[in-house]
Amino acid sequence: MSSLIQGYQIAVPFELTGSGGSFLFSGSRVEINSTTSSTDFFIIKQNGQQIFKVNQEGVVEHKMLTTTPTVVTGGLFYSSSDEWYLSYRNV
Repeated sequence: MSSLIQGYQIAVPFELTGSGGSFLFSGSRVEINSTTSSTDFFIIKQNGQQIFKVNQEGVVEHKMLTTTPTVVTGGLFYSSSDEWYLSYRNV
């Protein structure tokens, strides 16, 4: 089996392990295993601002959006008007 990396695709499974847990990426799954008591378990940021988070209790937190994003099939967003919007077909 070759250990070839092309662009952003990894041809073989790999695992990174540190004092706070491990990250496993294989062809069939991505696994993040935290061994710390941090409340910020998994965070996605855009330009340094949090847009999506999973906390240590498994609760998913979405950024509250003040403007309506472009509609995409299967899209879900949380509005600053405290409402959820789901797109279930092409518009």
